Amino acid sequence: MPWDAAGKNVKSAEGGLQYVVLNEGAKGGKSPTATDLVSVNYDGRTAAGEKFDSSFDRGEPVSFKLNQVIPGWTQGLQLMSEGDDYLFYIPTALAYGDRPRPGSVIKPGDDLVFRVQLLEVMEPKVSDTAAWAEYTPWNSERPEVKKTGSGLEYVVLASGDPSGPSPENGEMVSVHYEGRLAETGDLFDSSFERGEPAVFPSNQLIQGWVEALEMMRPGDRWMLYIPSDLGYGATGTPGGPIPPNAPLVFEVEMMDVMKRG
Repeated sequence: MPWDAAGKNVKSAEGGLQYVVLNEGAKGGKSPTATDLVSVNYDGRTAAGEKFDSSFDRGEPVSFKLNQVIPGWTQGLQLMSEGDDYLFYIPTALAYGDRPRPGSVIKPGDDLVFRVQLLEVMEPKVSDTAAWAEYTPWNSERPEVKKTGSGLEYVVLASGDPSGPSPENGEMVSVHYEGRLAETGDLFDSSFERGEPAVFPSNQLIQGWVEALEMMRPGDRWMLYIPSDLGYGATGTPGGPIPPNAPLVFEVEMMDVMKRG
């Protein structure tokens, strides 16, 4: 059904954004700022009513930093509180304009309509400083250290739902992580410091990560010891922070597995 801008429950905001409050959450729910990480369910359609995306259909919510989506979402979700369910009309200037994503049913100039449930304004993730203190330097002889045939070693710090999915065949994953040189403890990369999880195909990483992620499920948090031959090998990262033949230690938290279909 096309959007009715004159509907009696339609409210207007800056830039042509319009919305209808379908349901309100409990009082006291948090409202996000533009830099917050949020968890939502949503259904997206063109203003003519053609569906192009739905987390409801996939059966799982999505999480993202609010300032890294289309402007209409960044603006609109700041009007909401946790538990709210809104319907948004987003004009093309606050959506994809004349450059929609390739292959999408969205055409240049399309206005969009989204139903959005704001599930949670998420607390920023931080690395586990106690775990780093405990496992630096790495000691392979500790009884809790598990080892695989490849040389990968890991310690389970926390476990998610054991019935949760593990990634298969390169499925996309969302993870928080911090990486350090095993021999010195020097930090070289951290999604925690950036304030947002990393999202990538689970099979397009260093081999130690590929092997570990295939064993992990959402909610799992592990310390990984990755020998050089499962990491960056004899080359390291030329011009970067990882020297040749350097073993690495990572704290990895599996946030989500984006199952196909």
